[in-house]
Amino acid sequence: MLSVDGLTVRAGDVELVHDVSFGIAPGERVGLIGESGSGKSLTALSLMGLLPEGVTATGRARLGEHDLVGVPESRLKRLRGRELSMVFQEPMTALNPLMRIGAQVAEVMTLHGRPRDEARARAVELLDRVRLPEPAQIARSYPHQLSGGQRQRVMLAIALANDPSLLICDEPTTALDVTVQKQMLELIAEVAPALLFITHDLAVVASVCERVIVMYGGRIVESGPLREVFSRPRHRYTQGLLAASKLTPRGTRLPTIAGSVPPAGRFPAGCVFRNRCPHATPQCETAPDLTGDGHAYACWHPAEENPAQEHPAEEHAADPAADRADH
Repeated sequence: MLSVDGLTVRAGDVELVHDVSFGIAPGERVGLIGESGSGKSLTALSLMGLLPEGVTATGRARLGEHDLVGVPESRLKRLRGRELSMVFQEPMTALNPLMRIGAQVAEVMTLHGRPRDEARARAVELLDRVRLPEPAQIARSYPHQLSGGQRQRVMLAIALANDPSLLICDEPTTALDVTVQKQMLELIAEVAPALLFITHDLAVVASVCERVIVMYGGRIVESGPLREVFSRPRHRYTQGLLAASKLTPRGTRLPTIAGSVPPAGRFPAGCVFRNRCPHATPQCETAPDLTGDGHAYACWHPAEENPAQEHPAEEHAADPAADRADH
């Protein structure tokens, strides 16, 4: 359904995302994970045609029969909100503070040709579908009158208004408390069509997705079935992410990944992770290819294939908030 091939994003001469390729089948739920600055959100914004001014995308991306990269804005406007929709991280900046909730939900439908009265009635139905109490009253409210969790549900209702083929969620539960987060994740898993879920929280992605893509330095460094990647990580970056999220006994030093994500344009040549990797050798000065059938990785010195101990992200897949609640 979604096919991305050689997607590259640049800001002037600086390459932000490099040669990213992946696909999503109808009904499939895919997680896109990595630290901040890894290129996850830029990848999603490229698909939506919502890159900031001065940032451009090349390569190819198709949603069904529709091209998404390098096409006129007028064509993208016909696709956004109808064929693909996005739920953003912070609803207070995505919602219009001067419009009532019902009008904002209805607007997405009227822009795509639905009669105004029909759209307003449908808006109340959608607010009920995302489990908002008293949806008719919510429809008459303004964003500031709702809680953070309620506003995020409104964003989900807007994204689902025209029954899109693909839903993109960019850190949709970051600002929510653990109970509301769990409810939102259950709701997204229930109502989403095909899904691209962007997060840095491994337990969250484990509760929603079937397949995972790991990004670092604007590149895909590992991808495959979620449980296989989480139980048998091959790339050293993926291994570090998983180790850093494990529960450790009280008084034990938490595992960390050395250093920090470099600014855009400052990643080393060759393997982009080599300046933080304890296993790097001179061979890593040459960029490894993404290899593997099903479970793919780009690493000259991959971790052993022996199954690791079950990861906390899998243990909490049914309740991704449990780990935080315990702390």
